[in-house]
Amino acid sequence: MKTKLDYLMAALQAAAAVCTIGAVKLWAPVCGSMLELANGNETHMKCYYAGQAALGVALIILAIAAAAFLTKKGYKSLLAVNIIAAAVLFFVFSGSLIGVCASETMRCQTTALWGRGAAVVVLLTSLIDLLAGKEGQLPS
Repeated sequence: MKTKLDYLMAALQAAAAVCTIGAVKLWAPVCGSMLELANGNETHMKCYYAGQAALGVALIILAIAAAAFLTKKGYKSLLAVNIIAAAVLFFVFSGSLIGVCASETMRCQTTALWGRGAAVVVLLTSLIDLLAGKEGQLPS
């Protein structure tokens, strides 16, 4: 049986995912600058790819939060997947997976801050909900 805490945690996870999507697309988008290669071709900078990856992971987190809000069974598994997705979102912006530009004055630093903050929110809410002390809550 799900409690109000379960619904609140799912709503916070969905809000964090929406904030990540909003940051990537609306209020803190990565720059559209192109990087010139040695052969004269151009390619996107790594912050562009980090933004695209974050968008995909945020959509996954949003779908998992919606499923967690609606489902009655398998809820623990969804929380475990959300913990992994939050870790991936954090590492996309931290430089372990993709990263952003090294310059502190670039716009992508703000995008990364939003993404890492949302990842922390999803991670903490998933852990709190998973370890809330309800009987049978921990995965076996």
